[in-house]
Amino acid sequence: MGFRRQLAQSRPSGTSAVSLFTQNYDDPVEIGTLHICNVTGSSVNVSVFHDIDGSTFDQTTALIYQYPLAANGWLDIDDLVGEWDNSGNIGIQVSIADAANFTLYGTAVSETLPTLQAGGGVA
Repeated sequence: MGFRRQLAQSRPSGTSAVSLFTQNYDDPVEIGTLHICNVTGSSVNVSVFHDIDGSTFDQTTALIYQYPLAANGWLDIDDLVGEWDNSGNIGIQVSIADAANFTLYGTAVSETLPTLQAGGGVA
């Protein structure tokens, strides 16, 4: 199993649904956590979509839909998708442009941790 890292990050500049993450690794990826942060002093509605074989971002692929996120609030969605191969998209949408930041963390399944050398260096 690989090590956890940031896979994608976006602060949508519009209110239409957009792709946050498309698998572009040769190996499967395990999607871990999606962190959503409202960066404004107003409530904003956020949506998250998962289309396993395309980029349809509507109620048919919604994981959360128009969820009200309080001013300066945040939401973590853990164990979002699990193992995922080379298809599909995770989409996001906000009700107010530039109001929320979405950060996706996960692991490429075949990645390995770097080898530690004596004295704490990395090989």
